[in-house]
Amino acid sequence: MKQRLGDLSRLHAHAGPLENITKTVLEQHLDLHSAEWSPAYRKKVYASYRSFFQWARKRKLIAQNPSRGLETVRVPRYLPRPAPEDVVLDAFDKASTVEAAMLCLGATQGLRRSEIATAHPAQRDGMSLRVLGKGSKERVVPLDSLTLSLLEQLESEQGCDDYYFRGRFGGHVHPATVYKWLKKHLGTGWSTHNLRHRAASHGLRETHDLRGVQELLGHASLATTQIYTEVSTEQLASIVTANSLRTKVIERRLSQTLLNTNVPATITDAEVQQAMRVLAHHLSLVQSG
Repeated sequence: MKQRLGDLSRLHAHAGPLENITKTVLEQHLDLHSAEWSPAYRKKVYASYRSFFQWARKRKLIAQNPSRGLETVRVPRYLPRPAPEDVVLDAFDKASTVEAAMLCLGATQGLRRSEIATAHPAQRDGMSLRVLGKGSKERVVPLDSLTLSLLEQLESEQGCDDYYFRGRFGGHVHPATVYKWLKKHLGTGWSTHNLRHRAASHGLRETHDLRGVQELLGHASLATTQIYTEVSTEQLASIVTANSLRTKVIERRLSQTLLNTNVPATITDAEVQQAMRVLAHHLSLVQSG
């Protein structure tokens, strides 16, 4: 809701009253910001304007809907980048108790930084933690022994009446603080979201439980979780290599050559075929090297 109000406020500042906004004016406004907006954010902005102008048209506040015919924003598919195990372990070794607990909740339970920031002892029931996620949707995530021991240590040191991760002036830390503290230890190129990617990718690889990982991460759609089943470029390369016609082509050409050559009668056809396969394999290795 805040994002949509912000989108409409920017449009109002650019175009003025509602009756002044034509399709041309709307497109000019969008063009002004196209360089600074990512495709994913631009898609959200377009959706905000379409919803608003459809509402305004239904209530006859405008004669024409200026958002009709706007281009469709296509968001490129990005493969997740899970934080590597050595990066996560190095960060854990450098972290304080508070930071280590944050890191574990991100890398093991797959919590978002906003969910980490608002974690509270009252939400813990034994080895489970209630999490308030996107859209105020609640889910329960299990705690492993390491994360549990860190949270229990914080409870012992700080008490259980306030958040695990406390702000300087009361309440909980800001999600940006979680990001900042963990990024300091994770290093360049890695952040809290890469910890969440790690939880999803590692969980899927170990359990193959797509539905379970969806529940753990709090994804509203299974399609969101399915991006973690995407294979890497290296995996695709190995599949292509396995599918390659290269060895078969070499084997076929050797076969054609040898069958047109006189061979001793003592050598059977099966032995010839076996020799060709061995030679084809070695030639393939030589050429690939």
